[in-house]
Amino acid sequence: MDKLKMQTPDLAQTNIEKLAALFPACITEARGEDGRLKKAVNFDLLRQMLSDEVLEGGEAYEFTWVGKKAAFAEANKSICKTLRPCPAESTDWDSTENLYIEGDNLEVLKLLQESYLGKVKMIYIDPPYNTGSDFIYQDDFAMSRREYSEESGHVDSNGDRMFRNTDSNGRFHSDWCSMMYSRLLLARNLLSDDGSIFISIDFNEMASLRKIMDEVFGPKNFQREIIWRIGWLSGYKTTAPNFIRNHDTILFYSKNSAELDFIKKYIENQDFKPLVKKDKALTAKLSSLGLDAKGQKELLHFINHENRPERYPMEDTWNANEYDDLNSIAIVSFSGEKISKLLEIGQDFKGQKSLGLMLRLLESVTRPGDIILDFFSGTATTAHAVMELNAKDGGNRKFIMVQLPEPCGENSEAYKSGYQTICEIGKERIRRAADKIAADNPGCKFDGGFRVFKLDDTNMTDVYYSAGEYTQAMLDQMVDNIKPDRTDLDLLFSCLLDWGLPISMPYTSEQLEGCTVHTYNGGDLIACFKENIPDTVIKEIAKRQPLRAVFRDSSFANSPAKINVGEIFKMLAPHTRVKVI
Repeated sequence: MDKLKMQTPDLAQTNIEKLAALFPACITEARGEDGRLKKAVNFDLLRQMLSDEVLEGGEAYEFTWVGKKAAFAEANKSICKTLRPCPAESTDWDSTENLYIEGDNLEVLKLLQESYLGKVKMIYIDPPYNTGSDFIYQDDFAMSRREYSEESGHVDSNGDRMFRNTDSNGRFHSDWCSMMYSRLLLARNLLSDDGSIFISIDFNEMASLRKIMDEVFGPKNFQREIIWRIGWLSGYKTTAPNFIRNHDTILFYSKNSAELDFIKKYIENQDFKPLVKKDKALTAKLSSLGLDAKGQKELLHFINHENRPERYPMEDTWNANEYDDLNSIAIVSFSGEKISKLLEIGQDFKGQKSLGLMLRLLESVTRPGDIILDFFSGTATTAHAVMELNAKDGGNRKFIMVQLPEPCGENSEAYKSGYQTICEIGKERIRRAADKIAADNPGCKFDGGFRVFKLDDTNMTDVYYSAGEYTQAMLDQMVDNIKPDRTDLDLLFSCLLDWGLPISMPYTSEQLEGCTVHTYNGGDLIACFKENIPDTVIKEIAKRQPLRAVFRDSSFANSPAKINVGEIFKMLAPHTRVKVI
């Protein structure tokens, strides 16, 4: 009976296995950091075998930064973490298929690799824009100023700086690129072949992100730069004295351009003509600039259709099928439910994405039943939009929101209103949005719930001693290899992740002879974590012939009892895969 490994897959070893199928002669063995032998690549031999294809030395076109190799290694590195279920903070725990996950998104993406591999239809993220300050996400590859200076040659042999390393120097760009690179490598694995990813970004790292995306997804999978207006005519002012920043960019890439499932309809702009008539503030602003009605129309025409031929007047409906040669898409500011109003907080959140914008993106690439992931979820606009669209078209799209529980500043309106972290804001926003959508759409059925999970250390006890260092007291503590504060649900969902099953499916729990038996998704997995399980309960579980069965190691008094379990399943459920934790 095998044990569940209880850690994320080693992606580097997975890639080596793929190489071994093509170039078996290039695979050798090497000792890892733990001293154990494992497969490795003989790169000299591989380079020789590919000598006609590989650029040998010299210069090559590439985008790189200090820490890039470490970021790649970090993405492939396995971790011993788990997601702990929190039914008390969830809504409709038993029936919902939506997920809200609190924790560092790099580690969460690793934990989701097997359960959601190739299953996500759309990813939307709004990452930090890198405006010159340090980041919340400090990964293993994030360097100190001194480490950066030493590796990039910015200090002399005595350790003295050759020039002043201000906050505007390359270390900040390197940290940001590394942060994004590792996460995008993992995110790509989760996308379906016909899936898409949208990333909001401003001018600070726009060029860097485009190069990273070209490397991770491939230049041929670049679809569009979507220009999104973030203000009316005044916009957000920048430090440049004579310019006004009034737009951000959304980079749109596909997983596989040949498989892209995109609804080609005009989803880009609003018609400004009725807005000018109805919005007195906008009309007054235009008038204050000295523009008469004709000038206003011409200006709005330019804003709305900057790349559009003049012969198509703005009163006409623009069909993107007919004018697909345009190389950018303009999305003008959309109206939407303000989170400050929804949560009764006395301020708007800077950078909050428009609900209308998210609805347009969702309509363009998703269908009922699809999974949408946002791993920089912030105030959960994406989740709000998914529910709104489901109520509109009767779909059953599912969302996965991932957010670090970043504390709210004590002077912020959110903190004063009782929200201590961004996660608390996001969860409450989903609850209130679901209530409002239900009230606005009586009779419409949609999933307004979500299961909450929190990233935590593994459920298994840690052992760091060599054989000679064990004492009797240590051995007594190791009788049970599971941490004492962990529940049956903790163990159940860690098994699902380890076995590569989605964590959003229904399950039931029942009592059999004093043992709690969990049945997941109608028999995909049956688990019992009781100590010393009677043979009668083992036989009952086997008779149900689940696809998988899991027990804890201490469920059996001794090795003969464990062997007996294997024999019971061979006789009653020969196709069931049985493991222990």
